[in-house]
Amino acid sequence: MSEDNVGTPLANSVGLVTQSPLAFALVLVGLYWAQKIIRGADSSRPPRTPYWIPWVGNAVEMGKDPDGFFSNMTKTLGPIFRVTTLGQERVFVTSPSLISQVYRDSQNFDFLAVRVEIGRQAFSIDDRVGTTPYMFDNYMPALHHILLPANIKSMTSTYLQSAHDTLVGAISSLDGASGPLKTIIIPPAYRAAAHAGFGPDFPAEKTWKGFTTFDESFHMINAGLPRFLFRKQFKAWEGVTDIIQAYLEEKKDEVHELSPFLQAALDGRQAGWTERDISIILATQLWALQANAIWAAYWLVAELLQQPDGLAPLVAELDAVRKQWQAAHPSTPFGPAFFDDMIVSNPKDVPLLSSAIQETLRYSSSTFSMRHVTAPVQLGGYELRPGDKVICVTRQTHLDEDIYPRANELDIRRYLDPPRPVKDGKPVPNHFMAFGGGVSMCEGRHFAMTELRLFVAILLTYATLEVDEGCTTRPELSRERMGLGIMHANGDMDVILRKRKL
Repeated sequence: MSEDNVGTPLANSVGLVTQSPLAFALVLVGLYWAQKIIRGADSSRPPRTPYWIPWVGNAVEMGKDPDGFFSNMTKTLGPIFRVTTLGQERVFVTSPSLISQVYRDSQNFDFLAVRVEIGRQAFSIDDRVGTTPYMFDNYMPALHHILLPANIKSMTSTYLQSAHDTLVGAISSLDGASGPLKTIIIPPAYRAAAHAGFGPDFPAEKTWKGFTTFDESFHMINAGLPRFLFRKQFKAWEGVTDIIQAYLEEKKDEVHELSPFLQAALDGRQAGWTERDISIILATQLWALQANAIWAAYWLVAELLQQPDGLAPLVAELDAVRKQWQAAHPSTPFGPAFFDDMIVSNPKDVPLLSSAIQETLRYSSSTFSMRHVTAPVQLGGYELRPGDKVICVTRQTHLDEDIYPRANELDIRRYLDPPRPVKDGKPVPNHFMAFGGGVSMCEGRHFAMTELRLFVAILLTYATLEVDEGCTTRPELSRERMGLGIMHANGDMDVILRKRKL
């Protein structure tokens, strides 16, 4: 055979691909998979999920139905596997026992690097602030101290007063009206949480538009897409930071009256933090206060309104507690004092409300706990290497029918008696992970539970809600925000709000 004959098929192929981009793409895909097959699979490494398009990987499949994707891959490959999306490979872990191993081993599975990366990428925290010993040794421990159950009383009191005044005013003005549920729940909850963290006179309303513009794209920003795609969002976030900085300037003579959140950030001056640095850090804390709890309140109301009993069981419990309190305090005007006594100080008196909140968190949360592998380590019988990124998919535990029967249903009585689930013959101690776990467990979880009890209790004490019969739309969990905590709502529904006569 002559050299010309050998070269003819290649020449024909080159001519074909230059005339047809699709054929060229198919050839590239073929070559890519050919070298994959020749190299073979490394059985010591977690199995890789199958995909056809290089770089894109499983991004489309995972984005369309993340719950189904992780469930199918777990059944097919086991509870630990590698996934390629948008040019990045990560190790996903879906079983509670393996997740627990990751959480316990903070030496080999590092979170601080992840925290720094998110701060830099999403919130524009400069490395001279975010990577310094002061951040890790002073500021973060200060935040942890502020959010301990024994220390959140002042935050809780401010939240209570703000939520009470805002909701009572809104209920009076909307009495008998029909409107979107989001407008009834989200802005008042946002305002109260901002006041709790930053002070009762913080201009929360001024930050609302910029916050929502940024937050609606946060899942894409956090995915590592190029920053130039989000100029509008980052400009909006800079506007939020500007408002915080202006507020701090107004408060410069009231340093001893500032909220613990503000004071902890201002203490960063001793480490050389500028006023802008401090404002950026506080904007990050504003996002942490707002991103999840307000949507948990929304889902609790939205889901129960679609159930046969509606909100009636919670209203009955709250009414019984209210009447008991009024009988014991005949000369005390009904108002914030009741909610402070019975909802904040004695949450055991509202067990159904507490169970409903925990169940809502289980049902609507999608938390990805990421870790960087720092040294060679074994997990689930596979080798992990330094530089691997491990993601714990806690939602798979929440949706596991062996752990939670009828897992796709919201059952507000599920946690009245603490579940003691068993899987594969073994108890599952960490079956509830809405707040993550290990060193990355949400430090604000104690305040979040209190604010949710307060918000729902105030709303249902003063108002009735029912679905507007003329509304045919219903909200759905926003799948694109998987891994970021409580999922937002795609769509909404109109409800009729009426003021109750107490």
